[in-house]
Amino acid sequence: MIAIATMLIAAGTGSHKVVRNSAALDFTFEWPAEAAAIPALDHRLYNEAKRNLAEAQANAREDQALARQQKRDFNPHLFSMTWTTAGQSPRLLSLQSDLGTFTGGAHPNSNQGSLLWDRKLNKEIGFISIFLRAVAFANLTRDAYCSALNKQRRKRREGEVLEGEFSKCPQYSELAIAPVDKNKNGRFETIQFVASPYVAGPYVEGEYELDLPVTTQLIAAIRPEFRNSFERQRQ
Repeated sequence: MIAIATMLIAAGTGSHKVVRNSAALDFTFEWPAEAAAIPALDHRLYNEAKRNLAEAQANAREDQALARQQKRDFNPHLFSMTWTTAGQSPRLLSLQSDLGTFTGGAHPNSNQGSLLWDRKLNKEIGFISIFLRAVAFANLTRDAYCSALNKQRRKRREGEVLEGEFSKCPQYSELAIAPVDKNKNGRFETIQFVASPYVAGPYVEGEYELDLPVTTQLIAAIRPEFRNSFERQRQ
């Protein structure tokens, strides 16, 4: 009941947050007011938080018991999930997630995600599904994304030749891709691509975050019912 009570207290600010801290685990899971205002999405995220809490508690207790058995120090586990609003239009709500975990290993891990909610259909939809053709988005953005990524990788690697495991351009299915409304005018003008650690580079390089502008060509490739949610980025 502690987690439920904590969430209800946090709900007073508009956002929702589930917290459960113990000697074995520090757990937080939060989502913004824009998501909490949609009952179906709010319910989904709360259920997800409960599932994650149960799994994280079980893993932490198992590791804690094993540490006692092996007579070694136990490092408390961490689970921290934060959903934030990347932007919204009257029809679409775009969310991004940042998950941080530590399960007693050499270092903590992080993973980024995204979610696009269709208010009219009252459900999550795939970003690619808003396009007239499934290949349209990649056809219009792939070259620009891979080129920008390689530029960032060369900079972080101090100009060294890109080769080996982390020289390839990640598949879009490996990335968190979200439309973003930076000027908060109710239309998305940017597409943000986030590669979590180990996706585009080794752990020490961290995540790779890249923005591409929404163009006239991109809007033309979007299904008519979603075009009003986007605008061409003005340079």
